[in-house]
Amino acid sequence: MKHKKETFLGGARTTRRAILKAGAAAGALGAVGVASSHAASAAGMVTETGSSYDAIVIGGGFAGVSAARELKAKGKRTLIIEARDRVGGRAWSSTFSGLPIEFGATWIHPSQTLIWNEVQRLGIATVDDPNPDFTVFATESGGYAKQDLTFLDRQDALLRKFVEGAETYLPRAYDPFYREDLLVDLDKLTLGDRARQLRLSTLEMNWVSATTGAYGGGFERGSLTQLAHWWALCGYNTETFHGINVTRPVGGMSTVISRMLAESGATVVYKSPVTKVTDSGSRVQVTAGGVVYDAAAVVVAVPVNTWNSINFSSGLPAEFSRLSTQTVGVPTAKKVFIQVQGDIGRPLVNGKSGALLDLVLAHADKSSQGTVLIGFSVNPNLDVTSVSQVQSAVSEVLPGTKVLSVKGQDWGKDVYAKGGWTFRRPGQLLGALRTVRQPYGRLVFAGSDIATGWGGYVDGAIETGIRAGGLAAGLTTAAASATS
Repeated sequence: MKHKKETFLGGARTTRRAILKAGAAAGALGAVGVASSHAASAAGMVTETGSSYDAIVIGGGFAGVSAARELKAKGKRTLIIEARDRVGGRAWSSTFSGLPIEFGATWIHPSQTLIWNEVQRLGIATVDDPNPDFTVFATESGGYAKQDLTFLDRQDALLRKFVEGAETYLPRAYDPFYREDLLVDLDKLTLGDRARQLRLSTLEMNWVSATTGAYGGGFERGSLTQLAHWWALCGYNTETFHGINVTRPVGGMSTVISRMLAESGATVVYKSPVTKVTDSGSRVQVTAGGVVYDAAAVVVAVPVNTWNSINFSSGLPAEFSRLSTQTVGVPTAKKVFIQVQGDIGRPLVNGKSGALLDLVLAHADKSSQGTVLIGFSVNPNLDVTSVSQVQSAVSEVLPGTKVLSVKGQDWGKDVYAKGGWTFRRPGQLLGALRTVRQPYGRLVFAGSDIATGWGGYVDGAIETGIRAGGLAAGLTTAAASATS
């Protein structure tokens, strides 16, 4: 087993090209938010009677906790209402085969300044994932073949073709609307449209599928501008694009969010799905778990895909409702941990377009039974609980490998997520994104899905949470002034 270099943020940090390559394949596929398995870490709990607050935050992921902490900084008494028995939303810390695992967000990078600085400030140690030993790609004959790591250069060349010109049409990564005039036609394109523009062969499409099509939930679902936006955020640089998924906080993302939650000072209600939100114009009533809570402002920090599941008494504007119907989080996103027999090394498997498993890589540590693999999928037919189905998928790419057990999460079937990682669809960047970031009455929306920076990553969730918290604080102050 390879040695892992552990360091505190701000200290020395290893840079290994092979690790960066492996990270690229795992990219947004694992970065969907953060959950904590420690439900008891809340500052307080309300279970029987409703109360009045300055602000209410619906959803206890990074966006919601960041909003609550911002509200506290502005002197506001805040309640977080969480549907689950844990904080974090579209991610989940757990264990499998004696190893810690993350069903969602895993990695951080210095380019993601909000989460990076957060971890640094909290004094949390980090560790870099080890190198893959080899990679597996599709072949001309229709199967798969083991390759050395230099084969990834061919994949990189195709990736750069996809995002060519991004420096011109997305010159300001955190202001994706700056050259809207150049984006009008580009934002209409799917990743599949772009591949056809480039006249990629089927084999080339398969080689790049794991870093393009799988991200978007399929070549015909995801937008070119979403991929290009990530590229811009990475400084239009291949090494950074791969490197954003290398470094992990020791103790997992649950450690980070639990400490942020403690700092928020918010009261937290667990196991209370919100069913109704009524904005009277002067106050907002939120019904959750049969209890009605009252506040001057509300931050809605749940995934876009679930917005239409809440009864907003005055209805949502068309842009909000339409965005929720279209979906932003990939609706077929799945992640599965796979215990295989023996030490098979550290593979990096790039699945063909439409494969049951789009990407397979090795867990950082070995278990007592051998190697634990991490698989990602956007195939609606994959059952992440089926050992036989996962065995069939693994056998295709890693012949002779025996699957012993699996543990997975199908985010599309999760009623409080209805999808996984963020990946916008064509037209959404220039369509509803700006509108849904603005307050609607006394409601302010947040979440990685609507970030103008790192959408699909924890950094984007924090970005929108801070912004929404500030806007909600302004609404509560204005309400107090109006009644004084």
